Amino acid sequence: EVLVPRVAQMEKLGLFNRSYVSGFDESPAACENGVRQLFGAIKSKWPSLRTVAVLNWDHMPTDLPVDVWVQIYYLYDASRAEAWLKAGKEQWWYHSIGPGGSKQLNTFIERPLIRTRLLFWLGAGNFGVSGWLYYAVNAWTSRDWAHPKRVIKRINNTAKTDWDPANYVWGPKKPFANGDGYFLYPGPEGPLPSVRLHNICDGLEDIELFRMLPEDKASNLVRRLVRSPTDFSKNPALMESTRRSAAEAVTAMLAG
Repeated sequence: EVLVPRVAQMEKLGLFNRSYVSGFDESPAACENGVRQLFGAIKSKWPSLRTVAVLNWDHMPTDLPVDVWVQIYYLYDASRAEAWLKAGKEQWWYHSIGPGGSKQLNTFIERPLIRTRLLFWLGAGNFGVSGWLYYAVNAWTSRDWAHPKRVIKRINNTAKTDWDPANYVWGPKKPFANGDGYFLYPGPEGPLPSVRLHNICDGLEDIELFRMLPEDKASNLVRRLVRSPTDFSKNPALMESTRRSAAEAVTAMLAG
């Protein structure tokens, strides 16, 4: 009943083919029957309405009524992904607070910026991955939850601001995973992008570049810099030369 008017609205706006129903965020495998019942009912009524679920299960049944399987990127398994894709479905990756290890790729404020970009290079080398999910871009939480963060202000007209970059995602006075859940800042005239967001945009553009090449060629280039979630190079000169090699390969292919 809840979906009926929303589906009708999407159809009226011509957006039905871009719509999806998302649920069961990081639910355990014990919820499989619930996924089958709920998403099965949705697919029965609207067969072409896509269903999306974030599931990090050890075994992913290909007959599950889920069109897009979203998995945290460091748990990727090529054989399971291949079976899923052969069933005519999609796989996306995601990251969030996890992985939190200092040797893994994430988008926290304290991490070297090149890691933000390399996160998407890892996806670029896996052509079966067709999307990337992130849960929020403006989750501005404060140390004192009773007084949420306000619009960012300059201090004495300098480059310094009064913004507290720390995150308090688990409760008051417990800073953790700084930068998690936000890539924008609340500026006086609207949202302000972070340098991390610019690096994400660069990483997405890099994916588009690599995807213009044959998969084996692209994967070999990507592996010059990043080979796994914990095996990567932070050399910016190597990144630039690899991008140039990819661009030259694309140019030659288009000219050829």
